[in-house]
Amino acid sequence: MTTIILLDIDGVLVHPVGYKVALQTTVDFFAARMGQPNMAVTHDEIAVFEACGLTNEWDSGAMCVSALLLAALIQRPDVRRVSLEDTFSAIHATGITLGRPDFTGLAHRIRQHNTNGDMPSRVCLTLLREETDPANLPLLAALLGDIYALDTPTTQIFQVYALGHDRFAAAYGRPALFEHAGTLTTHDVPLLTESSRERLLAWNRTAAQGAAVFTARPSMPPGDRPGPVEAVNSPEGELAVELLGLADKLPLVAQGQVAWLADQRGRAASDYVKPSPVQALAAIGAAASGAIQPSLAAAADLVEHDQLSGPLAALGAEPLRVVVLEDSTGGIQAVHGAVSHLQRAGIDAAVTGIGVSPQADKRAALFTIADHVVDDVNAGLAIVLDT
Repeated sequence: MTTIILLDIDGVLVHPVGYKVALQTTVDFFAARMGQPNMAVTHDEIAVFEACGLTNEWDSGAMCVSALLLAALIQRPDVRRVSLEDTFSAIHATGITLGRPDFTGLAHRIRQHNTNGDMPSRVCLTLLREETDPANLPLLAALLGDIYALDTPTTQIFQVYALGHDRFAAAYGRPALFEHAGTLTTHDVPLLTESSRERLLAWNRTAAQGAAVFTARPSMPPGDRPGPVEAVNSPEGELAVELLGLADKLPLVAQGQVAWLADQRGRAASDYVKPSPVQALAAIGAAASGAIQPSLAAAADLVEHDQLSGPLAALGAEPLRVVVLEDSTGGIQAVHGAVSHLQRAGIDAAVTGIGVSPQADKRAALFTIADHVVDDVNAGLAIVLDT
């Protein structure tokens, strides 16, 4: 039997404190631009954002800053200028003190109105449009209209804080607006112990088995293949595997690689990123072969054309077991979908889902789809490596 292990990053391999710190500092950055004290967004508030569907800090950062901006525009309509930069400066010059917006209240309203699975920032823009002078809409749209555009102010500042100025400049080909070490490097906490890492790497070197890191984090395009200079093409997946000591030891299949594939196929990245089976199939192929780009192409070929090719075609020689360690049901569902495609192509394949979380609410959700639910990745790996 061939055994493949797929490992998620956030909540499984890494405790992603860095994203939360980058969100907090981004909101405080823009509060200071408006002459306000730190908003001090709390971890409890961030948990509410995530529960309301704002799991991407680009969404929640834009939401918070927009709420503060709107409070200023309501209190002092005369501060409105053509550009955001000039408006921030005008608010600062007045010396007004703004009340702290009800960030969690707005997040709850976004969840209530987001019945179609739309981008939360766009839902936020629709809600705020109903509460303000139409003349304010261009300013709000500059924050909420496209959080995936690097020129969106909150996205750009967040990326400087998260990546650090050097990695920001290398990823995007433009200088950062200020120097910063990068919260993903300084605040993220590895959850994989050194002993588990060494056991995993030793296991990975054995024939008929392989592992890959499988994440929706942004990342660089595959190899030296150029990709569009977009916010999603940043080395956040790479920073995690470097932190874990897994760089160049396990293949990484992340959002940047999948976005590159989508660009080649004329599709949106969201069509291929998990819970899509495409990313899961690419990760399976990469774990088995170590070749990322051919695995990406083979994954799209199988899902879109029922064509078994590349590293995926090489899996048919013997039964295949795919073990996925995830802290969300969506990631496990993606692997089930991937294995269903392999089965329809004639491959004898099965899934073992291992849910990873110490949190009661997440564990309850994971029990509905996972074969095992454990507190941490080390216990999850032991289930595989000890058998």
